[in-house]
Amino acid sequence: MAWPLLAGGAVSLAALYLAFRNVPLAELGACLARIDYRYLFLSLAVVAGLQVAKAHRWRVILGAAAPVGFTSAFHPMMIGFMLNCILPGRPGELARPLILSRQQAIPFATALSTVVAERILDTLTILALLAWVLSALDLGATEAIDFAGYRIDGALVVSAGRATFALALILLAAVVLLRLEMVQRWIKALFYRLPLWIPGLSSKRRQWLTERVSRPLAAMVDQAVHGLALVGRPLRLAACIGLSLAIWLLTAVSFYILSLGFPEIEIGLTQMTAVMVVIAFCIALPSVPGWWGLWEAGGIFALSLLGIAPGPAAGFTLVNHATQIFPVILIGLGSALISGVGVSRIARTARRV
Repeated sequence: MAWPLLAGGAVSLAALYLAFRNVPLAELGACLARIDYRYLFLSLAVVAGLQVAKAHRWRVILGAAAPVGFTSAFHPMMIGFMLNCILPGRPGELARPLILSRQQAIPFATALSTVVAERILDTLTILALLAWVLSALDLGATEAIDFAGYRIDGALVVSAGRATFALALILLAAVVLLRLEMVQRWIKALFYRLPLWIPGLSSKRRQWLTERVSRPLAAMVDQAVHGLALVGRPLRLAACIGLSLAIWLLTAVSFYILSLGFPEIEIGLTQMTAVMVVIAFCIALPSVPGWWGLWEAGGIFALSLLGIAPGPAAGFTLVNHATQIFPVILIGLGSALISGVGVSRIARTARRV
């Protein structure tokens, strides 16, 4: 359990050094020294509360298919979030449904499809916020930011938005199609035909493949569809859409509260929401575990659009980054201990799935 945490921490520390080796340390130190820590602790409290809201939303999504208690949803979710923060490749997206399926006897495909539904809700919400940002800010109003090996400019943010929009359309189309009984029958028939397409197999081997491969795959289709039951529940779906919007807006509030502790960061909640949106699309790009460097580059670029100098912007984004992910890592560790989950084993299993 300790090894992946130590390895992830070492990588994050190395990335943090690389991210800030070109930042004027005297200016950064002066900025950090002037923080009002009352706002830091208040921001941390909002971040912790956000995890409760996210767990409640996942529980609502799950409830359409397989009702679970709050803690049953909370601990797997936090372990998954923690893994996303310390390991590359976001293995927590698979680890979360894997843990839930083992602890609650919920089929993995069902649990995984609820995570997909959650990600679609988040994607659509942040895309809506990006559309608002593009209408309110001129992303080409400042030069590109080169930071820690990353180059961030308005074109990159727009490109990330377009790629996210395309992915959202693909996922939505897949969900809609999978909900059609005709498509379900076609996919299951395809799975059952797989042994027939392998030449030279004896009838006994074909039967073995049908029982061991085709039948489980066909069952997974039904399980996945069951996990998407939220689509057929308008009131529950509306509640999840509202929760998704609230979660993102509360995230912006946590950014804004922290900024009140920085004398040089004098922007409003609306502007800070725009900063959050830009950072969200920047960290969707490939990066080291924990998004160190990329988060800061996106934050400095967004704040520069609002007239904030690079030094104060770097100080704020570093502290903001820490307040957003360190509580998640600590809560995730606590959830792993409470649940008796072997993080190392779950992470290895998630990577193989």
